[in-house]
Amino acid sequence: MSHGRRLPAVLLALGVVVLGLLVVPAIGGALDRGEPNLEVYLPENEVSPGSVDTLELDVQNDAELTVGTGQEVLTARATTVELEDTGPFEAQSGETPVGPIQDGQIVSVPQQLEVPDDVEPGEYEVTVRVRYAYTSMVSDKAGVSQRLTASETHDVTVVVPDEPRFEVTDVSTAVEPGASGPATISVTNTGTERANATQARLTGGTGVTIDGSTPEAPAEEIIGDLDPDESTTFSVDVGFDAALSSGEKPLEIQFSYRDTAGIERESDLETASLSPSSEQSFSLSDIDDTLSVGYNGEITGTVTNDGPRAVDDAVLIVEPMSESLFIEDTRYALPALEAGESASFRYPTDVSGQADAGPRQLRFSVEFTASDGETTLEDGPISDRVIVDDEHDEFGLAGTNATVSQDGQSSIELELTNERQETLSNIDAKLYADNPLATANGNDAAFVPSLDPGESTTISFDVAASADAPVELHPVELDFEYETERGETIVSDVYQQPIEVSPAETDDGGGFVGSLVSVMAVLTAVGLGFGFWWRRD
Repeated sequence: MSHGRRLPAVLLALGVVVLGLLVVPAIGGALDRGEPNLEVYLPENEVSPGSVDTLELDVQNDAELTVGTGQEVLTARATTVELEDTGPFEAQSGETPVGPIQDGQIVSVPQQLEVPDDVEPGEYEVTVRVRYAYTSMVSDKAGVSQRLTASETHDVTVVVPDEPRFEVTDVSTAVEPGASGPATISVTNTGTERANATQARLTGGTGVTIDGSTPEAPAEEIIGDLDPDESTTFSVDVGFDAALSSGEKPLEIQFSYRDTAGIERESDLETASLSPSSEQSFSLSDIDDTLSVGYNGEITGTVTNDGPRAVDDAVLIVEPMSESLFIEDTRYALPALEAGESASFRYPTDVSGQADAGPRQLRFSVEFTASDGETTLEDGPISDRVIVDDEHDEFGLAGTNATVSQDGQSSIELELTNERQETLSNIDAKLYADNPLATANGNDAAFVPSLDPGESTTISFDVAASADAPVELHPVELDFEYETERGETIVSDVYQQPIEVSPAETDDGGGFVGSLVSVMAVLTAVGLGFGFWWRRD
């Protein structure tokens, strides 16, 4: 600064001194005069690119006392601090109140500074604006004081160091919730210096474990040396709790390394995202049944692998929610299923004879091996229902030619219908007759190879009537032994079939008496025919 520009300032200072000498006699008593003197320091001045760093500014008051001994004129009051000119950085804190700063006191003021990711290493000047108020003069006798405000700037140096910097560029895994398996992590040294003997300490968030670690004992992985712009990929074993929801989970990584001088250092804490694979899921459709009270049936349907991956060892498990249903083998082994592929299933099912007809609830689940090839997972439960029908006969029986004359014999033809909803095979029919009827010619049995559901066939037996057999309807009994589709051999309940006994033929063709008897027989048949039970319990 030139001497010509300093002269007015000197004259002003002399004027203030003269004024003070004139004022002192006028005021009288003890007089204090002085002012604060604030300085700003930044002891820890290194920042990291691509982060929001906290600058701890130290504001120190080294006040100047010109007259007197009091402290009131030395205190900076209502002090505020603000980052004003931040160069390539961006201030995040705004004007920050500090309060009073007494003489000799140092106050730490945190300021948030956003550091661009692409800032070059080097030293940068940041301007700090400090505003405060103070009392420049105090007289304890006359009660005179003079209050002033001040606003001043200070420059501090912020350093972006030449050092390694680590960026986690990718984290991927195919492990689903409830399982464990490998995850790959890719890291790049985006700094300007080589990192030697680099290691990573990893900690997973809630429900996530890394190499069996805990927050108190993080997992450690050796990465090795990384030159600037060099990348590497390493693997860890991750595990997810079964109850973990889908979505990204935090993964914290702390890198340690030796710099080019051999000094061991640590990077800032990096936070990455780790997402478990979508949960494997299955769905059911086309649930159907052939169930009725007291009989064996089956439950069928379709199971679909909804993905996201193929499964080759899944087992469908069914649990009846009623004691009246009995499924001997509740585990149905499914074939290998690609994502989106379906397979049918079939459960042979028994229904109690004491059951009531109506709906029954079933609960399904699918058990399969996780992607790690070891953990067993389960999808479900999936609820559905079936309907149990009322009890009904296995066979329908109707007489197409069921008449025999007194003291005669004839071939009785009956129509046999399969009333079950499955194919029945090896059907052995047996007819039993009581006096006055009897089987004739040893023809009391019939055989049917098979009958599909709803299919009918004709079976015949030879039946004889005694000479004194009343002309009326007489019952015979039949039962059936057959095999189901499951290979079970079952003997049916006993069925009753009415056989009509007609009058013996006379030489006169029957005459009036014969005709009368025939009419009476017909009337008897009409009256009794509907009184027979077609099935005896």
